Amino acid sequence: MSLDAIARSEMETWFSVSQFYSREARYMDELEFDKWVGLMAEDIRYWMPIVSNRIGRDVGNELTVRGELAHFEDDHESLSNRVRRLATGRAWAETPPGRTNHLVSNVEIGEVEGDLVNVRSQFLIYRSHLETDQEIFSGTRLDKLRPDEATGWKVADRTIILDHAVLTQKSLGIFF
Repeated sequence: MSLDAIARSEMETWFSVSQFYSREARYMDELEFDKWVGLMAEDIRYWMPIVSNRIGRDVGNELTVRGELAHFEDDHESLSNRVRRLATGRAWAETPPGRTNHLVSNVEIGEVEGDLVNVRSQFLIYRSHLETDQEIFSGTRLDKLRPDEATGWKVADRTIILDHAVLTQKSLGIFF
């Protein structure tokens, strides 16, 4: 394959993934959570480790590992349950629903592992709720995406690494 063909293929993949992330963000911001959860693979692992501040020799060990304490560690069933709960109007932290704006940038396509494409991206989420609550979340997402004919891609694995070691928000009732 020529260098031009390789570059074109990489650019097409990057564009496709970027469009997928834009649509995913819109679904979350427009409260279309049924559509959003439809972008998750049936075998999804959706995980947010806890971040701690470390110094000296412990730098590099800031994140908990899978199986240890985490903000959440969801599969498709638990994500679907969270979406159904939001639809009931009884999720107190999201009643009335907060307004969010998900910004996704710095999309980098990584290695391909079988049918999975590794993607790294940065996010910034602004959330306002009621009259006075305003929150900003920032961080990195490490995704494994699987091609899908219906949606373009499905998220098979997502690790969400917050820039925050201490969370002052009242809840983590949003999706990242």
